[in-house]
Amino acid sequence: MHKTVINYIEDSGVGTIFLTPPEGKPPTLDGEVLAELERCIEEARAQQPRLVLIRSASERFFCVGANINVLKETNEETIVPWVEQGHHVLNQLEDLPMPVVAVVEGYAMGGGLELAMACDLIFALDTARFAQSEAGLGFIPGWGGTRRLAGRIGTSKAKYYYYSGKMIDAPKAAEIGLVDFVGSAAELELELDEFSDSVISNNRNALEQFKSILNEQERAARDENAKVEALRSVSCLQDPDAQQRLHDFLSKKGKK
Repeated sequence: MHKTVINYIEDSGVGTIFLTPPEGKPPTLDGEVLAELERCIEEARAQQPRLVLIRSASERFFCVGANINVLKETNEETIVPWVEQGHHVLNQLEDLPMPVVAVVEGYAMGGGLELAMACDLIFALDTARFAQSEAGLGFIPGWGGTRRLAGRIGTSKAKYYYYSGKMIDAPKAAEIGLVDFVGSAAELELELDEFSDSVISNNRNALEQFKSILNEQERAARDENAKVEALRSVSCLQDPDAQQRLHDFLSKKGKK
């Protein structure tokens, strides 16, 4: 296995989308993996579980975004289709009619954090870490991260954590509103069990209607955000400093 594999399973009304990376590697995303994620989202939509979880098989990482091959191929021609594909898939995730929870037990960085934020809720292990870290390579969040990060923690805090690229530990993430639950491994599983039971005991249609109303209020802004992030991503790639940063990063990776 040379890239992240994504599978969907369902048990007792709860569907789980699993990200399984190659051994010793973090879950990463490319065009094929995003297509697999979309397939699993479509499977969840067809199966209609009462709740969907997104989890990683890695103990250290939830997801760290684009893999090295995507970065090697990134240029002014490829960046727009890449941004558009990511927006399309994460919007499909956001639009699932049932509640969706990202279960983050390791690092969620860059596109991995964007994946988590496309879920309704984020439950985190107390050792989890978060970062919207694209600025270090000269990029911007390209899959709705600008809108979703500000929506979760407010504009000024979104600026602070993006400008600095600062890593956010799980307790701080809960304090600023980035995540919705933090606990130990036992506490996390207990919360997931109790939350799942509560969701399943409630009226399915009422939950779907509530989510649909909230999402519809944001849809116009979301669609416009996709266009803006694609355009600004091209601008980032035209910047000589960003080109040098990407070159230096790939050179370091190539030496490992």
